[in-house]
Amino acid sequence: MIQPYHPYPLHQPRYGILFIHYGLTMGSNSQLLRGCGKEMIVKITKCHICNNFFNSKKKLKDHIDKNHRINHMTATSTEAERIVNDILSSSNEILSISIMDRSGNILVAKSRESFKKRFDVSSLEENIHSGALAIATLSVVNQVKDVFEEPDAIITIHKGCKLMLLPMLSYDILIGLALERPDNTDDDKIANEIERLVADTLKPQ
Repeated sequence: MIQPYHPYPLHQPRYGILFIHYGLTMGSNSQLLRGCGKEMIVKITKCHICNNFFNSKKKLKDHIDKNHRINHMTATSTEAERIVNDILSSSNEILSISIMDRSGNILVAKSRESFKKRFDVSSLEENIHSGALAIATLSVVNQVKDVFEEPDAIITIHKGCKLMLLPMLSYDILIGLALERPDNTDDDKIANEIERLVADTLKPQ
């Protein structure tokens, strides 16, 4: 029986897709399995702090909570303000952003003027319970986490925009976004870029 051969190390982006080819050589960053003439896809995740790889998002989360959680504190209002400004400047597709702590308290929120002109968001800005709604939404989605693991993002599609909730509980925050909704928006790319900005801001000095 031919045993599968697994070259390493694996250098793949976080949430990237690793292609496994049977009987085909893909290079040093692939896995080679011989004899079946088939192709499989394996998803791997990368810790953005220590660059270790894991074969499930649950294992990645457990790793971060166990090994890196102690190094991170809840974002201060100054740090949250910096994160918001960095995120808004990173992409014109991001129209509005709010950062909440895990209790639903709004740390900082900002919107582009174009977004305020297109949508009447005054009711949301004045609603002191808007952060609690985000927590409630996450709680509902987490009802299926035993089957699908915890969500990386919660996305809803609306007539004029797309809303995205990013739970980043390793940093004790949630990030809410309003985005343009073109067909070519790369949600994973946006989520990964935001997580990188958060990690850079909140990493120990």
